Amino acid sequence: MTTGKLAISWTGAMLAGLLFAVSTAAEEISPEIQALLTRDVGGAADHPLTGRYQGSILFAQTGKAFDEIRLPSGPAEGKTFRPVEQKFASTVTAQGRVTRTVYIAPAGRSSLEVTANFVDALTMKGFEPVFRCAGDACGESFERLKYRWDKPETHVLGQGYDHLRTLFIKGNIFTSMTDLRYALFKKSEPEGESYAAIYGAVHSGSSNLYQRALANRVGVLLEIVEPHAMERRMVTVSAAEIGSKVASEGRAVFYGILFDFDKAAIKPESEPQLTEMAKFLQANPQARVFVTGHTDNKGTLDYNLALSGRRADAVIKALAARYRIDSKRMTARGLGPLAPVASNRSEDGQAKNRRVEMAEQ
Repeated sequence: MTTGKLAISWTGAMLAGLLFAVSTAAEEISPEIQALLTRDVGGAADHPLTGRYQGSILFAQTGKAFDEIRLPSGPAEGKTFRPVEQKFASTVTAQGRVTRTVYIAPAGRSSLEVTANFVDALTMKGFEPVFRCAGDACGESFERLKYRWDKPETHVLGQGYDHLRTLFIKGNIFTSMTDLRYALFKKSEPEGESYAAIYGAVHSGSSNLYQRALANRVGVLLEIVEPHAMERRMVTVSAAEIGSKVASEGRAVFYGILFDFDKAAIKPESEPQLTEMAKFLQANPQARVFVTGHTDNKGTLDYNLALSGRRADAVIKALAARYRIDSKRMTARGLGPLAPVASNRSEDGQAKNRRVEMAEQ
């Protein structure tokens, strides 16, 4: 008798689950989503080096006058279920004007056809291949490394995007993809090297309503880096200004201490600011200070805390080694993104948050 009740209960649960799945599958794509997937995002434009595949929409775009980006130049390594082992076999780090654009192609096209059109456009402009792959040859974890919902640094999220577009960009674009293809191209010119990377794949769709709206459409991430000189806006805070700021606000903020991307080695251009910091400490031999490193919110919290700590420590070591400041007077701490002075939602805000500070103990 008990067994019969269990059987009936199990059958009922299966039926309920089936009905839920049918009702979910039958859920219609809202008019708002349909409209979103038929119009370009405002304030964006096709890059003159490529244009776009006919019938595609320009869904998202970011541009920076001068930035640094790492582009895969080899397949991905590591299994999908072992994130700690995942990495690209090789990468190219390029600096200059960086433009990242996301396109959504019309339904029924293959990723081969869509990406080949971009490749042809670049070839006609004199670009030459550095690395190309398709499917399994790209590596099992390529999709996870290249663009993923839990990796904010991979997202193409422009300023002022509405909630629905942001929802697609953060959690649904380039998720559950098939027929993956990638190509990295390079062009050498007198003013420097240009790079163009094309990442394309077909949205398979899933029970997720937003991903189903993208089903059978090719998504393309186009990343272009062009030679462009960095604007020199470094301001050196004088020893007198440091003393004034510490006396009135308890701290002085420095944007003239520069580091290479993702590293803690101080760049030579930082010497003028280090000199002024040393002058302040030499003129105030009783002063004891904290030297703190700060980052924007790109990347994980733990990583940024560790990186900013190494950078603060590098400043102290430089002051001690080059200017004979007693290291016991200085304490290094990394605060990462925990003490922003501006919103990280804009590039200007991110730049303001990347800094070194000196505070009195």
